[in-house]
Amino acid sequence: MMNRIPPAALGWFGAVMVLMLWSGWIVVSRLGVSQSLNAYDIGALRVLAASVVVAPFALRYWPRHLSWWKLLLLTCGTGIPYVLFAVLGMTYAPASHAGVLMNGALPVLASMFAWWWLRETPLPLRAMGMAIILCGTLAIGWDRSSAGVGPDAWIGHLCFLISAALLAAYMTAGRLWGLTPMQAFVSVPLVNIVWFGPLYLFVLPKGIDRAAPFDVWLQALYQGLGPGSLGVLCFMLAVRFIGPTATAAVLAGVPGVAALIAIPTIGEWPSQMAWAGLALVTAGIFLTSGWTPGFGIGRLKVVSDQG
Repeated sequence: MMNRIPPAALGWFGAVMVLMLWSGWIVVSRLGVSQSLNAYDIGALRVLAASVVVAPFALRYWPRHLSWWKLLLLTCGTGIPYVLFAVLGMTYAPASHAGVLMNGALPVLASMFAWWWLRETPLPLRAMGMAIILCGTLAIGWDRSSAGVGPDAWIGHLCFLISAALLAAYMTAGRLWGLTPMQAFVSVPLVNIVWFGPLYLFVLPKGIDRAAPFDVWLQALYQGLGPGSLGVLCFMLAVRFIGPTATAAVLAGVPGVAALIAIPTIGEWPSQMAWAGLALVTAGIFLTSGWTPGFGIGRLKVVSDQG
């Protein structure tokens, strides 16, 4: 039956799934820290559930070509440190701010790391997109009217930017050191559970004993099976069949979708300033992914193949 499905359809399905999973992750994480769980609980549940999923594939796809310190640095870039800063930020700032700052800063920081490590100079169009993203993030920084914004929102903003920097460094180092998607799929949760598991069990504060069973299962299943496992596979599917540029264009919708999901689920209405920042960041992400006005999304596959 899979042979009857056009490859492009599989690619667009994968991209839309990643869009929904990443958007939902922001809202689910914000919901978790708004209740009884803390960032350490959510990080532990994520790597535990994901490790159970990826363990059967570990022997086949383990990145044996990497030294232990390179593997540790890579797996931290999209593992526990990335998750902890992201979720900690959500204890201070709403989901709309998380979606804009983390996803908006990512292409800017990734380009900076690529320029530094790989000597890749961004094209003028991408540079324009980055400038628009920076304007949008400034708007979010000034926003104090959205639901869920407290006096310490700036702490959340800083955490979101650190989280985006970790992921951007991981993406660049992964290219530099030859880490494949399947190798990342198996190594990230397993390496993180080895060093973070004992730390969480014996040292770090926990809120999981006070949380309702539904909240614990929601975080474990969504964090581990959603972006931690299924999201990786769907991302691979999208990049393979429609290319990285088209995939990035679809993921430009993450900030907006996350903000929309947060309205009915956790009651966080963005202010006019937040909507303006969201619109600017989304437009900037489109430009950094290779889209231009009058240039259809359907043709992005051609651009990605040529690039």
